[in-house]
Amino acid sequence: MPIDIPTTAADDGLRVRTAFLVVQHENGEWEAVADTTQRVTPDHVPTVIEMKFGASEVVSDIEASKQAAITAHQLMAMTAQMQQAAAHQSLADKLKL
Repeated sequence: MPIDIPTTAADDGLRVRTAFLVVQHENGEWEAVADTTQRVTPDHVPTVIEMKFGASEVVSDIEASKQAAITAHQLMAMTAQMQQAAAHQSLADKLKL
């Protein structure tokens, strides 16, 4: 839904704080693209359903990446704890001898 936002007089472009594009590649994958200077040639004007689905897919991918990073961090911390426990156990075993 277009909104009436003032533009600059110099270049008649839309003045915004930040911008990105949500694109669907020919293979069907959705991607958020931060480089707004990159030329984009769409096959057709998007429908509202495509806009909603594309935005949803990008948010889902971001959340999945965030969760994967959290999980990887937890696994690394758990591995370090297990290594430390194994080292303590090894030292305890040596002291018993």
